[in-house]
Amino acid sequence: MSLSSTYYLSTRDLVTIAVLSALGGSLSTFVSYMGLLLNAAIGTPFGAGQFLSGLHVFWIILAVGLVRKSGVATATGLLKGFVEFFTGGTHGLVVVLVSLIQGLIIDIGFSVTKQRDSMPLYSLIGGVAAASNVVVFQLFFFSGAPIVFLLLLVILAFCSGIIFAGYFGHATTQLVLVSGIYRVASKASPEKPTLSARRRLDPYRLSALVFLIFITLSASFYAVFVWRPVIDPYSCDVTGSVVSPYKFSYNIYSNHEVTIEAELIGSVTHIPAQNYTGIPLPVILAQAQPLNSAAILQVIASDGHSAFFQLNEVINNSEIILIIDNGLRLVAKDFPGEYWVQKVTSLVIS
Repeated sequence: MSLSSTYYLSTRDLVTIAVLSALGGSLSTFVSYMGLLLNAAIGTPFGAGQFLSGLHVFWIILAVGLVRKSGVATATGLLKGFVEFFTGGTHGLVVVLVSLIQGLIIDIGFSVTKQRDSMPLYSLIGGVAAASNVVVFQLFFFSGAPIVFLLLLVILAFCSGIIFAGYFGHATTQLVLVSGIYRVASKASPEKPTLSARRRLDPYRLSALVFLIFITLSASFYAVFVWRPVIDPYSCDVTGSVVSPYKFSYNIYSNHEVTIEAELIGSVTHIPAQNYTGIPLPVILAQAQPLNSAAILQVIASDGHSAFFQLNEVINNSEIILIIDNGLRLVAKDFPGEYWVQKVTSLVIS
């Protein structure tokens, strides 16, 4: 008796799940960065990026399309969530729950029908799975958000799931199967890999190829030019128009700690007033000695997100501090929530 007939999941199945989970989890930061760009293009600090949420579900859908066994989506979602968490996901352990629920929805969706190769089915399941993240995040982060706004987020996420998870997930599955790179264990493969090259790469599958090339090139650009590797999460560079650029280390300045009370008021996220302990920004900037001509402070995060302050508004404001919170986090009292930058890597004065 072969190993493949002994175990429910073969070695190839497990490798497929692991590879797709790793890709999905590690690219999550890139997807978040694209969401920030979309928010900036639309002119909103949050929300528009939900139209890209289907990209998170794409990898789970692809795993199901290739492995075609019950429970694969749940396993892929769970593993993908942990990969995203351990690679620095900004939502913490909540992202594991989000990804797990998305996997469960996909498994349930495919279990109720035998038409597993239907593109409309892929789209519907992908849309529901993508939209579920809004519900989970509402429980943890969106407290007090207007119901109309939440409904808009659900619609954006659902549409994203239809396009990026459903349409492209189905098209990519078809592309991989007919290419002969990967063959399903059953005889229910949608097409034989003996098709001519022209028929293998029809417009539908060609769209999947273009999509994969775009994701690969965009992610490569992000990794090379935008993402900043975090070697020491409790330090950041202070550079720009300064006399003495240096690397700030929290431990060295711990004797300057102060405690402030601040309330985070974001577009959809609200954290009631509470105490935060950290190093005042004026102490950090004073060490670098900004030039008299300097006017702007840019606070940059590891994922490329940044916030801009007028230097004269923060240079003497001891209630803007850097705290330790899964890395360095800026707490900016009396500033909107989008200025509370997480995973700070650079303070650039210009």
